[in-house]
Amino acid sequence: MSSDAFHWDEERDEYRCPQGHPLRREWRAFVRARTHVTKADTVIYRSRQADCRLCPMKTKCCPNTPIRKVIRSIHEAARNVARDIANTDRYRQSRKDRKKVEMLFAHLKRILNLTRLRLRGMSGARDEFLLAAIAQNLRRMAKSRHPPPGRLALAGI
Repeated sequence: MSSDAFHWDEERDEYRCPQGHPLRREWRAFVRARTHVTKADTVIYRSRQADCRLCPMKTKCCPNTPIRKVIRSIHEAARNVARDIANTDRYRQSRKDRKKVEMLFAHLKRILNLTRLRLRGMSGARDEFLLAAIAQNLRRMAKSRHPPPGRLALAGI
């Protein structure tokens, strides 16, 4: 069973298993407060062994271990925001537009051999990209005005 089956409760800072048992970062109070953040910037939430031992879903959930662990990144809230944004229509359109721009830059690098900027400073870079964009647009216009010979027969001309 994946960790997606577990419900995150932000108020209590714990997960809930499908049977309703809590998984917490700590089960007892420590004299010195601990963050429980690992070197990988994650927090490990664990269930109680008594809860897992009596659980009817033990064979599906954690068959080889006495307890269930769910690992949560400390950046999970930001990841959830990014996942929500990724499901919007505006994001899909933005991704398509970015892909077009990236293809134009790839074309500049490979076809027009703009591997490095030769003019110095920001204004030089702006001028160089402007000239490259003009060259790209002129090549496109030339192709659209003079289509290849195979396309003339398809157009009925």
